[in-house]
Amino acid sequence: MIKRTRKSNFVRLFSKTPPGVVCPHFYELILSNGCPFNCLYCYLKLTFRGNKSPVLFTNSWDQVEKELEKIPCGVFATGELADSLAIEPPLLLPAIEYFRRQYNKYLLLTTKSINIDMLTKIDPTPQVFVSFSINSIVAWENYELTTPNPFKRLDAALKLKKQGWKIRIRLDPIIEHIGINCYKEIIERIIDLSPDRVTLGTLRQYPGVHRFEKNAPRIGLKRAPDGRMRYALEVRAKIYSIIAEWLGFEPALCKETNELWDYLGWDDKGCNCTIGCMQDGRNEGNL
Repeated sequence: MIKRTRKSNFVRLFSKTPPGVVCPHFYELILSNGCPFNCLYCYLKLTFRGNKSPVLFTNSWDQVEKELEKIPCGVFATGELADSLAIEPPLLLPAIEYFRRQYNKYLLLTTKSINIDMLTKIDPTPQVFVSFSINSIVAWENYELTTPNPFKRLDAALKLKKQGWKIRIRLDPIIEHIGINCYKEIIERIIDLSPDRVTLGTLRQYPGVHRFEKNAPRIGLKRAPDGRMRYALEVRAKIYSIIAEWLGFEPALCKETNELWDYLGWDDKGCNCTIGCMQDGRNEGNL
């Protein structure tokens, strides 16, 4: 872990999703980079060229706030280039207190950790969403090395929900070759939790990940038009349909294609990184 001042901007619009992929244009709020966990499929291994050790930024909060004040509304995510909570960034608490005072701005924390002590010691606010990224026990045992057990993550989510925090669940990436039925147990736990939103995603990766993680799972993946390696359309649709049946509702989907949405015939009501319904599900996020 390294602590240092950041020279680049703290806030930037996430708008690099390729055509044909449904993804909102949210804002990144970069309070830290990297992650202490060792998920074998992690895109950060490619992003940081194999060195994704956590870097925590120690600038004054005033620098960050000046950037935030230039933007009138939106969702600001701290988990695009880092795990939001695994190692607590020095700027996280002032960030939460800033968003607590807002009306049209929201902070999104995404984590695989159970490091929630700071959140349990402060009052919750509807301007902050806490999203727990989980997977099946089989996927966790094989591919999410050094992370907490998914059931412990759900226990942490339940603790925060009882306190009054807004909780979201992201089940991603679903790995097809380990067997879809191994996901039923975790779905039952999600149903018991009853989070504000559930978002699904299937395994997808850029080909370059294998340069930095030779054990990254890729069975069944083929190059897709957006440049990622993906499962076939019919495979993804079957996975989502089965899990939707188990959940009893149509979940949100992460970084899926227009083709897939058309194939399923589902209504796009927003995803993990949006406030509510998306104004237009085709590459237009609800900021």
